Amino acid sequence: MVGNARADCQNLLELLGRRTGCGEAVRLYRAPCRKKFKNRGIHVSFRFVLVAVSLSQAVACYNWNRDEIGVRGTMRLRVLRFVAVMAAASGAAGAVSAVHADVPTAMLIVDGSGSMWARLAPDNKPKIDVVREKLATVLQTPSSTRVGLVSFGHRRRGDCNDIELIAPPDSPRDALLGPLAKLNPRGPGPVTAALKVAAEAIGSSRPAQIVIVGDGADNCQQDTCAVANDFAKSAPGVAVQVIGIGIPASDRPRIACVAQATGGHYYDVADSAGLNAALDEATKLAILAPGAPSIAAKSKEPAAPPPPEGATLRASASLAKGSPLLAVPMRWRIFKAGAKVVAGHTTGPDISAKLAAGSYDIEVELGSVVARQQITVTDGAAESIIIPLDAAHLKVNASAAKGGAPSATATMTVAGGDKPIAIGRNGMIDLYLPPADYTVTIADGIAHASRTISLNAGDDKSDDVALGTGRVDLSATTGTQGAVIDDLVYTIFEDDPESPNGRRAVARSHANEASFILPAGTYYVSARSGAADDVRQRIAVGIGETVKQTLTLGLAPLKLSTIVAGAPATAAQGVVYRIDKADGDKARIARAVGPETAFTLPPGRYTVSATLAAYPLSTAQEITLEAGKPTEATLRIEGGMVSFRPPAGIVTSDVYWEVVDSAGNPVWRKTGLDAKTLLAPGHYKVRFEAQSTRRETDFDVRAGETKDVEIGRG
Repeated sequence: MVGNARADCQNLLELLGRRTGCGEAVRLYRAPCRKKFKNRGIHVSFRFVLVAVSLSQAVACYNWNRDEIGVRGTMRLRVLRFVAVMAAASGAAGAVSAVHADVPTAMLIVDGSGSMWARLAPDNKPKIDVVREKLATVLQTPSSTRVGLVSFGHRRRGDCNDIELIAPPDSPRDALLGPLAKLNPRGPGPVTAALKVAAEAIGSSRPAQIVIVGDGADNCQQDTCAVANDFAKSAPGVAVQVIGIGIPASDRPRIACVAQATGGHYYDVADSAGLNAALDEATKLAILAPGAPSIAAKSKEPAAPPPPEGATLRASASLAKGSPLLAVPMRWRIFKAGAKVVAGHTTGPDISAKLAAGSYDIEVELGSVVARQQITVTDGAAESIIIPLDAAHLKVNASAAKGGAPSATATMTVAGGDKPIAIGRNGMIDLYLPPADYTVTIADGIAHASRTISLNAGDDKSDDVALGTGRVDLSATTGTQGAVIDDLVYTIFEDDPESPNGRRAVARSHANEASFILPAGTYYVSARSGAADDVRQRIAVGIGETVKQTLTLGLAPLKLSTIVAGAPATAAQGVVYRIDKADGDKARIARAVGPETAFTLPPGRYTVSATLAAYPLSTAQEITLEAGKPTEATLRIEGGMVSFRPPAGIVTSDVYWEVVDSAGNPVWRKTGLDAKTLLAPGHYKVRFEAQSTRRETDFDVRAGETKDVEIGRG
């Protein structure tokens, strides 16, 4: 062997330049070398030589020369070392390619949250111990599958970032067995983040599967179902098998959706026997015999989960016979066969009950779909059934742009023929319906879309409708801080050659700050306040875009107050303000009630009046407003407070009072003994009537005075 190695190595050294003229790589294939190569019958290219030299020969040659040729052979040793390394790299690359090509990959996600220490019937073992023992057996069973391990909640309490890639898929099995045996559940359950880590570890390796084993849905405020849907789209064909250990019915849909979205299977287990059975099948699908159909797949029907301990019946539901089990809340009721009295009921993905021997009707209701199946329970037997609903699942999202979030302002109507069936808001509908043709109509602002969808039993259809809309947010200002704009109207116009002025109004709002949903395009927006001229501006709206626009109106803020008889007006006095144009048609512009008020008006001349609803007094004055210039005006109503007293000896309350001004015009009337009013300065006459008694008295009123007027005898 030594002699052969020496001879092979001598030939290799001669080839690589041991003789004169061949000692450097750059001169390896010059004429002298070619001649020597021909003499040995090895006139080949250098590249072919490098590929042809075997790894064992190159390494043996390197080791022999290291001992034999000494210092003078340093360069040749370096060349041989290079050949050996290249040969090794080539062999390793080939080995890696051979190992990875079409080799199945599986990632195990093991729940390390604190609740995994809870014990399972009937052997009273902690959940984590049952999982550990079963997975240890699986990992020590020979298979070609590359297996990795992820866990969460096993290192820190209360930390939703406690997710660890314990072993990537290339790891030897011992790298999984050791950490798995030491796993110490203690923290929360960030299942969603763990799923992301496992997906990243798989990368582009195919075929691949993920197995999740845990006892709860994500409790770290993550949307597991949304992440599962995204993963199913980005990694088609990578199924996720989910084993749920005693997960409450209310939480089950938030984890079962992972299997449903990815084409995996959800195993709902309640005891250690069920957990072992689920682990057997899930790991067989992912690790021991990847690609083999599951029991449910072989029979083309999902497996009916067994009843939990102590129950004699468990009923689940599917859209149609052979469809996956539904993991959404449904209304369940159990009746004694032929009876109307409810023997049991619940809301959840399934129903379990302990029933006496006999026949029962099991009813399940999901949306507008109701199905019923009869079952006979015998003594000592446990029954599991799956009720096909003969229904379909329809989910529609409406968004402004393709791939965008559902529009919060979109409304959807689902109709079967001419009959409306359901209305969805916030850009979403999620319905379970009988098989039929349906029309889905979507309205968002002035944008509309319609879809006709045919549903067959067992269909699970989703449709994302991109409306191609944008949003316009409008506000208005006078240019004066704090100014309030009254009677504001926004209008959106679009070009319309058939309209008289070439534009057509498509939307309108009276809100101070208005939002509009519009199909992408070019529009004209206007803002108007009262009789003021409107302000218009051209805008362009893109798909999914929000355009914010503030329109500046040429208005003048006006603030009004009133002084009555020397004191500020009160609410009890009922001040009524009226504003009329002082020029032109003198039209009424605005009206308001209260001691103080404010308006925003176009520039111009106005007549402002204040009238007291409680007293026969009013005043008016003219004001001039300039654009953008705030104006404050205080109106004054002069008067005196007058109290009237009946003639002596009048005790009846059936009395009548009337006050007339100097021209004889009535200004105030009242019944009853308590007679008091506010009058403008001037000369008046008061008339009093009580049964057969009639009296009148003249009196004067001065501004700001308070006086009593007694009716004399006459």
